[in-house]
Amino acid sequence: MDKSMDVKLIVKGVLCLLLFCCVFPLQPANGRQGGPVLNHTPDESRSRHYRQAYLEIADMLDGKAPLSVKRAVFLAEWAYLDGGLDYKAYCDGIDTAVAFLQRLIAANGLGRYKTGKNLALTEYFFRPYSGNGHKPFTYDFDHTGDESDFTDQFVSKVMRTHTGQCRSLPMYYKVLAESLGAEAYIARAPAHVFIRYRNEDNMYPEPWVNVELTTHQITPEFFYKEHFEIGDKAIESKVYLAPLTDRETVAVQLADLAFGYWRKFECYDGFTRRCCEKSLEYYPQNPNACIILGKSLDAALMSHLEQNGYKEDEYTRQIEARSQSLYESLKSLGWEQMSEGLHEKLEKGNEQGKKMQGATTNELPML
Repeated sequence: MDKSMDVKLIVKGVLCLLLFCCVFPLQPANGRQGGPVLNHTPDESRSRHYRQAYLEIADMLDGKAPLSVKRAVFLAEWAYLDGGLDYKAYCDGIDTAVAFLQRLIAANGLGRYKTGKNLALTEYFFRPYSGNGHKPFTYDFDHTGDESDFTDQFVSKVMRTHTGQCRSLPMYYKVLAESLGAEAYIARAPAHVFIRYRNEDNMYPEPWVNVELTTHQITPEFFYKEHFEIGDKAIESKVYLAPLTDRETVAVQLADLAFGYWRKFECYDGFTRRCCEKSLEYYPQNPNACIILGKSLDAALMSHLEQNGYKEDEYTRQIEARSQSLYESLKSLGWEQMSEGLHEKLEKGNEQGKKMQGATTNELPML
């Protein structure tokens, strides 16, 4: 299979992107809307899985335990499910997929390409094969929005159903890439996540290949800039479009852990604060971690005011200063709250994507 065939098989025209489930209902520390800012600490027995997950992920970040995106993703989902996710079954599913990918690479001579593992991964997600049960991985239009079950954006759900959203699909790609030994990176746009890898085989006109798993496309970088209205400052500060290191990707899992905690217990407290402070140590450009930390600081402030009779003191001044600093940091990075116009544009893209999903393509001559 020559390079022209590779490109022909994998590149598709640029379509409108989807509106994604990972639009978190969060706003920055000043003038936020979205979920309740409460401080009703969950019962210790209910939150013990979260504490265990935090400790293990924090140890990874601090170099006290091996860094593993696969394990960190599992822990965030395992905690939300009260320990009801089996790690062996999770690993077995990943190992089975990786074994198939290795056969796909060998059978089609993809090993001669520096990006051969990524080509195989993209094929595995985009097209029907025996190794994916002849069921490509597609966007789940039936479970989107703030009211959907939080587990609909889990990697374990993608593995089970071959459907997911903009967070879970690329995160599963990343988990498989880590296990396969492929170089691939998580990258972010406003309310969106996608995969990037280096164009080492010069198959495309740009230095990075952007794999859009929600719409089965290879997408040029200018499209993300224009479609998501991303400013130069946000790109320069690595808020958006930057390929995340493995450590930064694991740090994202701590912010996701905090968000799942809020979704489960409907409170911001010392746990969500601790998660986000640790996450920001290793990935300070993560807007979601900043916003969750800001809400956690608000909760701490309200709790303190209730206890001291709503009087200003040194503690209230410290919290207010920290919250304001966090908000200013977000602005200095070039982050901006999504406009109503952009939100409406993404919604229209979602409708177009729903109509276009389902188009079939031919698979590689596999086994």
